[in-house]
Amino acid sequence: MPNTSLSGKVALVTGSSRGIGSQIALELASRGADVVINFLSSAGLAERVVADIKALGRRSVAIQANVANINDIKRLFEEAVTHMGGLDIVVSSSGVEYFGHISEVTPEDYDKVFSINTRGQFFVAQQAYKHLRTGGRLVFMSSISAQAKVGKHAIYAGSKAAVEAFVRSLAQDFGDKQITVNAIAPAGVKSDMYEAYARHYFPGGEKFTDEEVDQANINMQALKRVGYPEDVSRVVAFLVSEDGGWVDGQTITISGGARM
Repeated sequence: MPNTSLSGKVALVTGSSRGIGSQIALELASRGADVVINFLSSAGLAERVVADIKALGRRSVAIQANVANINDIKRLFEEAVTHMGGLDIVVSSSGVEYFGHISEVTPEDYDKVFSINTRGQFFVAQQAYKHLRTGGRLVFMSSISAQAKVGKHAIYAGSKAAVEAFVRSLAQDFGDKQITVNAIAPAGVKSDMYEAYARHYFPGGEKFTDEEVDQANINMQALKRVGYPEDVSRVVAFLVSEDGGWVDGQTITISGGARM
């Protein structure tokens, strides 16, 4: 029988106070998991997600930590284990996006993107290895940009491509604890990041109305609709469930057919 129940499991989702991360946290809770919410600065939003999870009858706590800071990452995991008694699932959802022509990118821009999207995710994985129970699950956040050609997007695309390489190697490292390691690579998904950056994916998009941005996105999809956070969270829920236990070292593209 199919088993995507997460009853009795404990999950930590980084970057989960809003956007796709918050929907992933709620999805896991709806399937029975207790969930640790991580936020950088949006304490009010994080507490709202905690309240929504508790309303589902699950345990939840919000912990502030900056995944660009290794000491913060260590503290995040230690506090999560102290609050919850252990961890079965880690979803590394924190990230920043950036657009800039090669002639405009500064060392500070480069370092900011890679410190969170790449370095941060790597050291989240390191703590996940230390703290996850045997048979656990780790899911990274990549992006369709790692596989596509998008102008002015080199450092973001590169930061995510590195994550996909991490997944293939770390799946081997985590195997001794029977922990699966995978990544998801969403395309345009309606979220706060979508509202801020989606128009930059299309030539002349800076002048598009919001409706024109949506239509340009739809035109890329085989399924002819925009994506929603639930489209991503359901795939994550499968990967971290018992049914996802034979999927390992993979990057799953979630794009409605925009990338095949």
